[in-house]
Amino acid sequence: MTVQRVEERKSSLGHGIKSAAIGGAVGYAAKWALPLTAQEMDKDYQKVVRTIKANTARTRREFIKGIGDIPEKSLAQDAFIKSSKEFASNSICTYNKALKKIRPAAPFIIAGAITGLVGSFVHNVFKTEVH
Repeated sequence: MTVQRVEERKSSLGHGIKSAAIGGAVGYAAKWALPLTAQEMDKDYQKVVRTIKANTARTRREFIKGIGDIPEKSLAQDAFIKSSKEFASNSICTYNKALKKIRPAAPFIIAGAITGLVGSFVHNVFKTEVH
């Protein structure tokens, strides 16, 4: 049986830092990707959504009533009628993005960095090097 010298292992510190940085970036992306929680969609949120829907519907009805008597509508008026139906959902989507913007980023980044470090540690423990 031949015994070979065990080579000195390189430090995994750089690998851990890189994994933590990648995990932090993924955590920051999760801040924007994750949907709003029930806690964020509280009574104030419901009130704003109802107000957006009510104002959009009222404005659309007034405009459609105003141009409803016109026998030949222009392409712009037809396009506005069609797009006004989507306006409420676009406004609510914008409001959701605003709520996500004011979320604190630190918990997401820290959770991502810790997950990256744990993943790096597990990878290093179970890694088998065959020479």
